[in-house]
Parts: sequence; structure tokens; C-alpha cells
Amino acid sequence: MKRFGKSVLQRLREVLYLFLSLPVSVLLVSLVIIGFSSTTFIPIAVLVFLFVLSAMEYIAKFEISRTNKILGTDFKIVENWFGNPFFSWEGVKERITSLRVWLAVLYVFISFGWSIFSFILVSTGIAGLFVSSISLGILTFSNFSRSFEVVDNGDIVSGSISLDRISSTVKLTFGDAQDSAWISWDLSSHWFLVGGALLVALALWIIPRNARAMAGVTEGLLSGTYLPQVETKLKSVRGVKKVSERAIRDAMDQESLQPQLAELSSREREILALMAQGKSNAGIAKSLYITEGSVEKHVSNILSKLELKVDGENHRRVLAVLKYLGIDAQER
Repeated sequence: MKRFGKSVLQRLREVLYLFLSLPVSVLLVSLVIIGFSSTTFIPIAVLVFLFVLSAMEYIAKFEISRTNKILGTDFKIVENWFGNPFFSWEGVKERITSLRVWLAVLYVFISFGWSIFSFILVSTGIAGLFVSSISLGILTFSNFSRSFEVVDNGDIVSGSISLDRISSTVKLTFGDAQDSAWISWDLSSHWFLVGGALLVALALWIIPRNARAMAGVTEGLLSGTYLPQVETKLKSVRGVKKVSERAIRDAMDQESLQPQLAELSSREREILALMAQGKSNAGIAKSLYITEGSVEKHVSNILSKLELKVDGENHRRVLAVLKYLGIDAQER
């Protein structure tokens, strides 16, 4: 029962998170568009543009804090994006060339499109719940009848819509008494109930996955998880050849240094990388938006695949991290 209560609370948090994302993203994308498309006096337009770039730091802090507070994640908030003052030539160059800033700008536009889909998704779930409640008789309405008239290029289309509470029927009528056509819906029918239940089930299935994906984008673009990958990609595009720690990790993934790591799934490698950062199972669960139980199972699989047996003299978790880093524990 306790687990069920936690699951319901988590779903409500996800619904709240997705529902609030639309007004927030509309505000943010409006700010960015105004800053990037200002056609006023050029010096003022430049100042507005730089102000928006500087504001990305505070937008990132706000969005990460909102995600952490509602979903219970622990995404990192990066402080002090800029080392130079706003009104300085170095400060201007820093803001324009900052990859972190442009990832935040990208986030604003991605979250805008995503939040529209999320809003429709949440609304669909609410509509399904509403329809099911009417079909089951939980919600009832008084009888009503409304007439309407539409004029289109001289043509007049008239009709009415009515609800009969006793028979639970909605009727839409077009035309007049002499020449009319009508459509009716039986709100208490089994098909109406099935339709509402399907809408609710669809929303409940997609909502957690959508919230998880949106939270991942927030962490990746605003906390900076994607930053090293983007930097590496840009360097490769520019033709910069440099051996780095990340290149070593990539080589491990390609089985060139640690063949045993090839046996790990992508999720297990991800968890092993977080273990190397010193995160606990609870910290890994929050970072990946999964349960601690799932993390424990993945860690157990990792230790098994790396053939790290229980030994009172060694710590298997540490040995797994050393193997991930390419360090032979026997040499230490």
C-alpha cells in the first residue's frame, strides 16, 4: 500500500511538472525571441541580446531547481558561468562564445516544443478521466439545450446541442424542424467508458516516460552533462586531434582497452560511470530517474560481468571503478 501511495504521488508530481512546463516555456521562449529579434536602435538591440545571453545562467538555475523540487531529482546547479563583468569586452566575448549559454538557448526551444506535447498529453489524460467519470455516473450535469447559427459567405448553418441527464445522451442537431440531421452520444455506453479508460491508460503510460525524458534534457543541457560530448564533437569537426580522458573512455566503450566492458549494457555503463563519480545508489537513482532497487540490480550485474567475486579483503565497487578507469588494482 505504501508503494502504491508513492507511485500515485510520483505520477501527480510528473503531471504537475509537465502541466507547469507550458507557461514557463512560453515565457522563456518569448524572452529569447525578443532578445534575438530586436530591431530597435542597434546599441540597445546589442545590449538586449547580451542581456538575454547573460540571463541564461539564471534560467538554467530556475529550471533545474523547478525540476529538482517537483520531481525529487538532484541535478547539479552550476554557479558563476562568467568570469568577466557584463560591461567589458572580455565579458561580451565570453557570453557570445560560451557553449554552455548556447546549450541553454537550445534547451529553451526544445522545452517549448516538448511542453506543448506534454500539455496535450496531460489534457488527454484529464479528458479521459472526465469521460470515464461521466460514463460511470460519478459526474452528472443538469439538462441543457443551446441553439447556434453560423454564417459563412451568405450561407447560414443553424442547429442545437442538448444534454438529457436522465438518458445520459448528448445530441448535436443541424438544420431546422423541416430538414435536419443529428448525431447523438450515449454517455453511459460501454464504448464511451472504454474510450475514456484508454485515454487515461495512454496518458499514464506516456506521462512518466515523457517527464523522465524532459528531466534528462534539463540535466543534459543545463547541468552540463552533454557539455563534454558537444565539446568533443566540435573538436572532431574542427579537426582537432587530442588524446583526453574522454577519448580513453570512448576507447573503452569500443572494447580497445577493456574488453570486459563490452559485456555491459548501455545502462550498466552509465551506472558504472556515475559510480566512478562517487555517487551512491540513491544518487545514481536520482540522476537516472530510476528506483534504488533498479540501481542495485544493475550494480549486481556489473560486478558479476566484471567477474569481481566477494572477497573480504577488497571492495568490489571500488575494483569495478578501477577497471572502468583502466587501472590494474594489482599494480597499486
